[in-house]
Amino acid sequence: MTGGSLYYSPKKVCQIIVACCMLHNLALRLQVPFLQEDGPDVGLVAAVEPVDSEEEEAEAEDIDNQNNIIMQYFQ
Repeated sequence: MTGGSLYYSPKKVCQIIVACCMLHNLALRLQVPFLQEDGPDVGLVAAVEPVDSEEEEAEAEDIDNQNNIIMQYFQ
């Protein structure tokens, strides 16, 4: 245990939180299924539905934007 202190600097902790939020939002946008935690078969609940080409283009643009933001924070 750390006794309430951080393992990382406050700046690094903020970067980690931003990265987690971005990954969470990306997973929601891509409709990544939640994990089922009850029962012996812990794993993905369902497969992701295919998207049409307009949605794929929008998602590709979103991913590019997210990658640019990640590069700004983690250089």
